[in-house]
Amino acid sequence: MKLVVQDAPALKAAIDSIVCLVEEGMFEIKEDGMYFRAMDPSQISMISFHMPKEAFVEYSIPEEMKLGVDIGQLANVLSRGKKGESAELATEEGRLIIRFAGEKHKRTFKVPLIETGDRIQKEPKIDFGNYARVKADAIKETLKDAKLLSSHVRLMLAPELFGVDVKGDSGDLKAEFQKGSNEVAEINTDKGARATFPLQYLEDMVKATNSSSTVTVHLETDKPLKLEYDIEGARVTYYLAPRIETE
Repeated sequence: MKLVVQDAPALKAAIDSIVCLVEEGMFEIKEDGMYFRAMDPSQISMISFHMPKEAFVEYSIPEEMKLGVDIGQLANVLSRGKKGESAELATEEGRLIIRFAGEKHKRTFKVPLIETGDRIQKEPKIDFGNYARVKADAIKETLKDAKLLSSHVRLMLAPELFGVDVKGDSGDLKAEFQKGSNEVAEINTDKGARATFPLQYLEDMVKATNSSSTVTVHLETDKPLKLEYDIEGARVTYYLAPRIETE
């Protein structure tokens, strides 16, 4: 196989959306692009990643294949790619080849593929009817505020606002973003929804976003969260189990 991305740092940014949650797993290399799905070690969150064929300047595979990869190691190697270099992924005798190429220079890394088992995770089958499209920076900054007070946050959707509610031993926080504001591009809900989630996982899920990213937050009351965004031509989707609270 030969998969080439024009801008090496772009591939690193895309893979960062995976390594923030899991450290190893299996890539599926299919005719229409590169896929990755895995649960985190705690089994309360999941990532589904798709980088379509069109995101590559060259995409050549002899057949569909599965590659077990140490994602942390891959991210570390990709961090060595520089602006102006392309990044190529290939395979050779049980190893993953990562090649950076500039105008008149080339660097090649070879790292071993790993055994991860053939089981591919299935995405949860949940009917998501409520969602908000929110600027990534607004979510990041609100989570920083929340971290001062608690390890969990309650996300809320109403027809006219997206909100974050925190109640902790050190104090409370309520952040509300109105529909139509600079932070919220769209809200779609009739009855509203709310659920509580571990803050650290939410931080990890939006860590790879940039300042121009818009995150789609799918929220149902006391059901898993679905959070998704585009990054460097790839589409990443996360699922996170809620904390069920008794009041």
